[in-house]
Amino acid sequence: MKPDRRLLFALAATSLTAATAIAAPSALAGPADRANELPDPSTYDAAIAWLPDTQYYSESYPEHFDNQTQWLVDNGAQRKIGYATHTGDIVDNADQEDQWKNADASMKKLDDANFPYGVVEGNHDVKGLYNDYFGEKRFADSPVYGESHKDNRQHYDLVDVAGKQVMMLSLTWDMQEEDYAWAEKVLAEHPDTPVIISVHAYLNTDGSYDQQGQDIFDRIVEPHKNVKAVLCGHNHGATHNVKETADGRKVPEILADYQSGPEGGQGYLRLLQFDIDAGKMIVDSYSPSKDDSNYFDGEDDFTVDVDLNTTK
Repeated sequence: MKPDRRLLFALAATSLTAATAIAAPSALAGPADRANELPDPSTYDAAIAWLPDTQYYSESYPEHFDNQTQWLVDNGAQRKIGYATHTGDIVDNADQEDQWKNADASMKKLDDANFPYGVVEGNHDVKGLYNDYFGEKRFADSPVYGESHKDNRQHYDLVDVAGKQVMMLSLTWDMQEEDYAWAEKVLAEHPDTPVIISVHAYLNTDGSYDQQGQDIFDRIVEPHKNVKAVLCGHNHGATHNVKETADGRKVPEILADYQSGPEGGQGYLRLLQFDIDAGKMIVDSYSPSKDDSNYFDGEDDFTVDVDLNTTK
């Protein structure tokens, strides 16, 4: 039987009212002991790992993908990481099975370690082998897996966050009416559960809405008071802002995508670390391949305020 997983997930508002954007990576820092810049685990309660846009790892640099997931397995307990989310573009060419095999091997490290995670398809994953490798059957034994829409085209996970149940809601690339309807149904069925959305495309690097971003905000984020934050990739760069809704909520929206860097991003991922009593989420970047935590100047580390205690 797989062990129970406890994790802390909370986000809300900061004093930021405008987006902070970085469209291109800074010069990469050297591989010195930059991991020491990550917060001491004693200063937060739990963490989530976030893997954006691994497509070039699956295509040409599988060692970086392997390093990411192996690092999570090796360091998850020490760094209080209880869950990982992938925001899509798992592979670069959806019809190339060798890329899916690379991705499968990397993510299997999490499966073998009983480390809960969720994925969502990006534009590079559709019309290919996504369902063969990352359909709902892959997650049949997951302790957090909730409900799937069209064989994991969309799904949600229910995770224990320091005693609070939190929904990780994964929305597909190019949402159709039935995809919106499914998401609206799920949210209506869980009105008292805080929700974090993972979706491939949502923000541009200047913080404006990309493609379907405005529709997702209007139909999913704005009317559902339990939505706490949105995570996305797709556009090359990084930004975050805090969007104020009509009812006065402040919802953090965060974009991260490292694929435009050398070797498809050199293994950089995001760590979301939570101090529940202080109501903070501490965001950091880290590459297990480089043992480095400095990629995008101004967007590598920041903190947003949060309240998981209410969905009103």
